[in-house]
Amino acid sequence: MKKIYSTLFLLFTFTVGAFSQSTTITAGQTANIQLPVLKNEELSSIQSPKVGMMVFDATFNVVRVYNGTTWSCIGCNEQAYSGVQLANIESFTIENTKVGTNTVYTANNIGAFKVGDNGIGKVKPVLSNSGVQPNGFLMDNQDVIVFETTLPWQLQILSQYDLLNIINQSKWVNPYTYNQPIDLITDADETTLTYKVRESGSFERRESNIFGLKAYRFTNRVYTEIYAPFVGFFDKLITPETAIDLYKAMGLSPQAYNIFSTSPWFAVNDGTLTFPRGQNKPQSNYGLIYFIAKSKNLPNFRMRIFTHRPSSSNIEQYFDRSGNIKNRSEYLNNYYINAMNSDVPSTLNFSTKNPNLKVADPPRVPPPTAGTENG
Repeated sequence: MKKIYSTLFLLFTFTVGAFSQSTTITAGQTANIQLPVLKNEELSSIQSPKVGMMVFDATFNVVRVYNGTTWSCIGCNEQAYSGVQLANIESFTIENTKVGTNTVYTANNIGAFKVGDNGIGKVKPVLSNSGVQPNGFLMDNQDVIVFETTLPWQLQILSQYDLLNIINQSKWVNPYTYNQPIDLITDADETTLTYKVRESGSFERRESNIFGLKAYRFTNRVYTEIYAPFVGFFDKLITPETAIDLYKAMGLSPQAYNIFSTSPWFAVNDGTLTFPRGQNKPQSNYGLIYFIAKSKNLPNFRMRIFTHRPSSSNIEQYFDRSGNIKNRSEYLNNYYINAMNSDVPSTLNFSTKNPNLKVADPPRVPPPTAGTENG
């Protein structure tokens, strides 16, 4: 047995000597193999690493193997990213109060990310020379890595290749759950009727250590809502013959996106939206239509949609014989908004100019898409 261990010792000493003369692998007292112990930042100094080389990463307490491209962590269940952008991330504390039977949500202390806050606000890519100081990264258009301080210049000037190499080696631990009870509109362009919405629900945050700084990672579950292609639909009375080609309207490819609806009363087949009839169909219907990208590098879209079936007298009052709205302002203010308020979930709107208080008022049109069905 001693001869076998001696052979192993010589073999590993020769292999390691190829990339680091100061590190050797020796047999421990119990004849276990002891890997080279390096800090994470020292891995990049290994010259011409060979596929299959292994080290112990003392920064994250994990074993890494070189796969020909990067030092991959063994057993870490890592997320390998392919794209990274500098970003500015806000957080806040979300609170709620009862006003009658309604719950009003407010966002307080909005500002640069703080680990003690229970809500995530805007996540904005930062362009070079924009004057905005980044405090994190946006990864592959979906995940966020954020720090409680402005990014040190050493991280800001790294190439995308080097940043990805560092981030993909990180080990993420200590899960914390954000519970967001309401949709957040993080950005809005009223001219193009485009909205960025972080959907309600729970999402997890984990932490790591990058360049000696505590870093936090979470999934930025944001959908883009675009309503400009459907403006003509807002002013029409919906009939059994109404049909909308969603792929064409959104300018999306069936090869790149899947489309599905959350409501049986908003049917989507091969990208075409229709409005089924049925004896048990409610008078008011609210739902979501999702445009889910098949690639993680493409944005995901969704459309909030609400329809209401009015009385014959209301149809006569607000629509002409061709099914067009006679007076859109009167229709919205005196009929549609009242019908929608009781059936459409509210949103916490971060796109308003007042940064101190955000009240979750029912949204006007759009979003969601407006539609009134005939009887």
